[in-house]
This record gives sequence, structure tokens and C-alpha cells, in this order.
Amino acid sequence: MLLEELLHFFIIPFILGIIGGMAAYGFRWLIKAFETLYIHLDFIHRDTFYLISMPLLFWGSHFLVSKYLRDHTNVTIDEVAKKISMMSGKFSFLKGLFVLFLTSLSIGFGVPIGREGPIAKLGGLLSEIFLLGVKVQRVNLPIYLSAGVSASIAATFNAPIAGIIFGIEIIIGRINTYIIVPLIVATATATLFAREFIGDYTAFYVPPLSYDQSYYPYFPVAGIFFAFLTFLLTRSFNRFQKLRRRHWKRWPYVVVVLGFLVGALIVFEPEIQGVGYDYVSELYGDVFRESNVFAIMLAKVVGLILSIGSGIFGGLMSPSIFIGSFGGYWLGDLFAQYGGHFDPRVFALVGSAAMLAGVTRAPLRSTIIIAELTHSYQLLLPILITTAVTAYLVSKTVSGSYFKRSLLQKGIDIENKNVEAFLDNCTLKGMVEKVPPLHPNTSLNRIGKIFRRSRTNYLAVVDDSQKLIGVISLRDVRKSSLLKKKKLTVADLMSPQPFAIHEGHKKEDLYKALSMLNAGHIPYVTEDNTYIGMLNMAKFLKELTLHQQSVELRDKIINL
Repeated sequence: MLLEELLHFFIIPFILGIIGGMAAYGFRWLIKAFETLYIHLDFIHRDTFYLISMPLLFWGSHFLVSKYLRDHTNVTIDEVAKKISMMSGKFSFLKGLFVLFLTSLSIGFGVPIGREGPIAKLGGLLSEIFLLGVKVQRVNLPIYLSAGVSASIAATFNAPIAGIIFGIEIIIGRINTYIIVPLIVATATATLFAREFIGDYTAFYVPPLSYDQSYYPYFPVAGIFFAFLTFLLTRSFNRFQKLRRRHWKRWPYVVVVLGFLVGALIVFEPEIQGVGYDYVSELYGDVFRESNVFAIMLAKVVGLILSIGSGIFGGLMSPSIFIGSFGGYWLGDLFAQYGGHFDPRVFALVGSAAMLAGVTRAPLRSTIIIAELTHSYQLLLPILITTAVTAYLVSKTVSGSYFKRSLLQKGIDIENKNVEAFLDNCTLKGMVEKVPPLHPNTSLNRIGKIFRRSRTNYLAVVDDSQKLIGVISLRDVRKSSLLKKKKLTVADLMSPQPFAIHEGHKKEDLYKALSMLNAGHIPYVTEDNTYIGMLNMAKFLKELTLHQQSVELRDKIINL
């Protein structure tokens, strides 16, 4: 028993931490190797060489991916998290190698993309290979895979707390010491490994910054601005994805043009090449003119859209931090011209976190990443305010995105079009059971008898006009011993103002029910809150699953 606990809490997480640190270190080494290779290949020794190298790189990447990979989708941290949540791993070894090679090649040659998604993929893949070798219990597999991926993220950003938060997000809904301790051990080990072999560094240097109360009205405005930029990015990526599918025969020629355009952008604005953290440091050193900051930000946005849109593998987090820094600096300077004496570097730092929060829809994780990256903890409150505004506005543009993470834990991918179509068109009345309701004055003894006869652990409570006023569960009955009253009734135990599904329900109501509630039955009411019955959630999930499987099977037959 002791050995089993030591393996779970310390030994396996320690090894996963080493694997995560090695993944981050190896990936950086590979990028450096390709940077050196590019220097040797550059026979022109001028930035105009990008006009030649970028089209060739884009075409070569497209050729290799099209020829050898069945799954052409980009690898992001969210995709890695989804893989763990939905499938407990099963990472493709071939795609992992391709992502490692092509992303490091692209960044080394100057493509304006990030490395975080591919590093998370590599950390997850190597962790899975190790875990298959030691044959751990399947129930623990998501915990260990989350620890391995979190370790690689922590080592990449030199941010152990952010790595832990990311791991928690993957396995949300099951948080306890049994999960937290392995995450801490793995991320701490990976961070120590990275600091030993890469250095105890900040990603970019930020001098001590200060602000006062006059800044606060402008932080929400900054949040709105970065929400707009995030919306522009995501809509552009989706548009390019549709274009790739529609014009797949012509795409080899299209990627050459896109590569040339990215090369031209780098020629005009060399700061956008690669990850670009060195230039972010220069931004905080007031090296750039205000007039040039906006042009650099815009070039990075367009370069990122064209690169990811063409099908290049790469991360979005580092480019988001770059865009947020330059965009925030420009915005801060704009505020200073019209609002008062502001330090634009404050808005640069806040902007880096806000843009990251918009892309990842994870405001807390983004805040911690930027704080740990830069050691700028004095700006935590402004960063939290701005990231919350950005993440909220971005989530409003995508139905159900508030509940995405927790729904993945139940095997429901709201980004799947089949799932969305089912929720749009499903008829719930056939899944509603006629469970008799209770009244507020029903005694505790009477409640027990009703629960014994009922097939549900939840009962609705209605008033004299059959309007829903509460819900009572077996758990509420168990808690009745805590109430020191001799005669208990439903009114004493029920949960008032309960959540219910209305006849004219919205899709978000179903998302909330599936995500937030563990109830087997949920009250179903009319628009005026009149009780109809209890919606059987097990039957609803069964219908959703069977619909999704039938549509996927039909699509496979059509594609044969």
C-alpha cells in the first residue's frame, strides 16, 4: 500500500516531470538547430531571402502533411486537453513526430507562430509511451497524462502554477488531493529541470511598473479591444479552414502565395518572425516608436492568420502574448494622448494577458502565466479585470463555451457539429417523465415514502397553482439531521428557485444542465413556470450519443 501511494504521489509524477522538462528542452534545442541551418542556407544574407524560403517552407510542409497524415488539424493546447478528456490520451505517434519536426522547422525559419501546443503534444505523447510501459491503472491515466502535459507547459513558460492550473482545467470536476499532489510534483520537477538546463529566466524583461486609480476605467476598454482582436483571429482561422476544404485541389498553389505574403510581411516588419520575445523585451525598454508599434502588431496578426490558415502547425499562445504586448502599448499611448499621463507599458503587460485569455478562454491561467513569466505580480488586479472582460466577450461569440471544459469530462464536445445539430433540433417531451410533485407542507415521513416509490432521487415542489417553487433531493433528506427541528416539511429542506428546462428552452440551458448539474432528473416546465414533469437526463444523453454515432457512421459510408 505504501509503495502504491509513493508511486502515485511522487515517483511517477517525478518521472513525468523529467519527461516534460526534457520535451521543452529538446524542442528549444531543435528550434535553435533550425535557426542555425537557416543562417547557413541564407546565401543572400538579407531579409529578402524570406521571399524565397517562406513559399518553399509552406509548400514543403503542406506536401508532407497531405501525403503522410490523415489528420491535418493544427495542434493547440486545447486540442491536447480535449484528447485527454475525451479519450484518455491515444496520441498519434506519427503526428507527434511530424508536429515536432515541422513546428521547430517553421519557428527556426522565422514563421510567426508559437511552440506551446506542439510542446504539450510532445509532452503528452512521451508521457503516454512511458505510462503504457509501466501499465498504470486506467482510472489514473488522465491524471498522469495531465501531469505530463502540465509539466511540459510549466517548463516552457517557467511557470509551475500556470501548469498546475492547466492540469486542473483538463480534469475539472474531480479535484482533490489525489489529483493535485501528482500535478504539483510533476510541474515542480519539470520547472526545476528547465531552470537547470535552460536557465531561470523571464520570457521577456519587464521593468518595475506602477499605476494609480486613474488607469482603472481604461482596463475594461482594453479588454473589449483584445476581445475584438481575438474574434478577428478565430473568424479568420475558421474561414481559412473552410477555404482549405473547398479548394483542396488548388491548395498546394495557394500555400506558395501565402508563404510569399508571410515572407513579405517579415521583410517589412522583421520583428514578427518566430516567437518574438526578444522584441517584446525591447518594447518595454521603449526602443520602438509609437507610430511603428501598431504596424508591428498588425503585421503579426496578419502573419499569424496566413500561417495557421495555410495549414502550418504551430502554437497560438506566444503570438497572442506578442500581439497583446504591442497592441496594449499602442492602446496605452492612445489613452495617454486623450486621457492623461499613462505609462503604455502597463497596458502592454495587461494586453499580453488579455489577448492570451481571449485565445485560450482561460483568464485565470493567462493571468498566472504572465505574472510568472515576467515576475510582475504588482499588476495582478488590472490583469485579472482585463482578462475577465476579454474572456467573457469572446465566450459570448461561441455558444456554450462557458461550459466547454466540464462538458468534455462527460464526453460531450460542443464544437462537434453533430452535437450542436442535435441540441438545436431535439424534442424533449418524449424524455419527460410524469413524476408527481410535492407540496411545501408535506412532512418528512411522507417524503421518504414517496422517494421509495419513485425511480428518481429528485422531486419537484409546486404551489397550489402547480407553479414550480423548489426541488428536493435525497441528499437534502440526508442533511435533515442537521436541522434541529422536531417537525420537518418539504419547505424546510427544499432548494428554492431551482434550475429548470422550459418548453422554449435555449441551447445554453441544456449546456448548463449537462455541465453544472449531476442530477438524473431536472424539472421541465412551461414558459409560465407551470410544472410538467421531470426530464430524464440519462435518456437525453443516450439519445445524444446514439444520434452522434449514427451521423458519424453515415458520414464514413458516404466517404467510402
